[in-house]
Amino acid sequence: MNMFQKIKEKKQQLIRFLFGSFTATALMFTFQACYGMPPQNDLDATIQGTVKSAETGEPIQGITVCGTRNDLFVQTGANGNFQLPVHFGSDQYLIHIKDEDGTENGSYQDLDTLLDASVLTDGVTILLEKRYDNQ
Repeated sequence: MNMFQKIKEKKQQLIRFLFGSFTATALMFTFQACYGMPPQNDLDATIQGTVKSAETGEPIQGITVCGTRNDLFVQTGANGNFQLPVHFGSDQYLIHIKDEDGTENGSYQDLDTLLDASVLTDGVTILLEKRYDNQ
């Protein structure tokens, strides 16, 4: 092999290496652009909503809202709103709504409800029925 062929072969190896490196980098950027960075924790979505009285339509403060896939729970604020972190990736989410403070906010029935994934963008309004003494 003469010197010019060796130089040509080295040049081709360098071009292949650079092209391969740029291709791998481009694939990594494309993957990140399409799928984003992995979440820093397992809770990567939030269900937002309002809990209201079915009878009056008024918001209810102090209602506990919890999901079934984790041990997290939140309490509704003065305006009945809540934000519950959940695991993204399911089409439906089962949540539990509990009135744990008794008669302080009017005594409402507990409720388990299956929410569609659209509530992650639209929000949800949950109506609770009054609890009566025999329940």
